Formats: sequence, structure tokens, C-alpha cells
Amino acid sequence: MLKLLRNKKLAKKIWIALAIMVLPAFLLWGFGSVSKDQKRSAYAGEIFGKKVSEIDYNNSLEAAKNLAVIRYGEKFSEVEKQLNLRGQAWQRLILLHEAKMRKINASDREVIELIESYPFFQYKDAFDNRIYKDMLQYIFKTQPRAFEEQTRQNIIIAKLYDQVTKDVTVTDVELKLAYAKAHDQGKKDYRIDEKKYQTEKNNFNLVLIGQKKEELFDKFTTDLVNKSRIK
Repeated sequence: MLKLLRNKKLAKKIWIALAIMVLPAFLLWGFGSVSKDQKRSAYAGEIFGKKVSEIDYNNSLEAAKNLAVIRYGEKFSEVEKQLNLRGQAWQRLILLHEAKMRKINASDREVIELIESYPFFQYKDAFDNRIYKDMLQYIFKTQPRAFEEQTRQNIIIAKLYDQVTKDVTVTDVELKLAYAKAHDQGKKDYRIDEKKYQTEKNNFNLVLIGQKKEELFDKFTTDLVNKSRIK
């Protein structure tokens, strides 16, 4: 069943791909382990001067794990140790805190539509409730209510990403320079094929904007983490 999660149409059919796209920025970043005193307490730690309960932290950890399962499918067990899911759980809490401060929400309708759009919950291109329940039980090992709340949070994080990066643009000069750099293969006398450039520039522009958005959001998240004063 995990192979269903690696459906090649996933990125095209799932709006939450935006949130998943941000995931690589989480992978190389993380926190050290909490202290022994924290482990013995009812709290997992603190962010922004407020205590985070073990329950909230564990819910965030489960959500981070489920996003990774969606992204990696049957490869999840192979890469799990490299993902620093605990660091991602803290980062997720910090991003959700910021989204709350900005009053970013997600409606029940958005949650339903997103879940129903996942290809691995579908049969013959239509949402199948039996498959949904089986996948949650045997693959995600998560209760429906918990998964639905995680989905709501994923949408909220995606909206935060949109809000932070909405003004990112690429000038014609930047685009042409980046295109030339990507195609010169180290040749000092490389000259752009104008006809080919005009054909490919729109797609290349989307790629370049995507890269700039990731860089901006990565910096935004790093700054936010530093402000969170995690303990």
C-alpha cells in the first residue's frame, strides 16, 4: 500500500504539495535533545516563553512523520533516521504559532477537499472512504480525527508560506543570467540561443521563483526559530 503514496501524479493533484515542498528546508535543521529534567516533566519544552505539553509535541511529531510518509512512501523506513523528525516537530509548532499570530485559519471544507484530493485515498479517481480508513489504520497508524487536524495544520502552514513569499519576483535580467548560468556548462564564451530561451523562459521563470521562495521561507523560518527561544 505504501507504493500508492509515490504516485507520480501526487504533486499535480495535491494542493498541499506546497507544504511538502517546504519540507526539505526542515531536513537539515533541528534541535538538540531536550534535557533529562524536561523529559521527566509534563512538558516537552518551551517556545516563545510558553510551555509545550508532551501531548502537543507528540501530536506535532506524528504530523511530521505522516508528512514524511506521504512524501517518501515505501522509502520512508530507509530515510527516517536522516529526517530529524523531532526537529521538524518543533519547527512545525513554531510555524503554527506564527500562523496563529497572523490569524491564518483553514476551514472544514478546505480540509475535506484536500483529503479527498489525495490519490492514495481514491479508487477510480474518486475518494473511497474504505481506503481512507484502511490507509490511516495500517499505514499512517493515525485516527481520522487526528489526521484531519494535521491536514488543517498543513493547510495553515501552506498559507503562511504563501503569505511570506507572495511578493517574490524575478526580473528579466535575473532570469536571463540564471538561464545562461544553468546552460553554459562552464563555457566562458557561451551565448544564449534566443529562440530556445523564449520557448523555455516561462517554465524556467517558475523554477527560479520557486527556488527564491524556498530560500526566503528558509530564512524566515530560521529567524523565527531564533526568536522562539526554544528550551
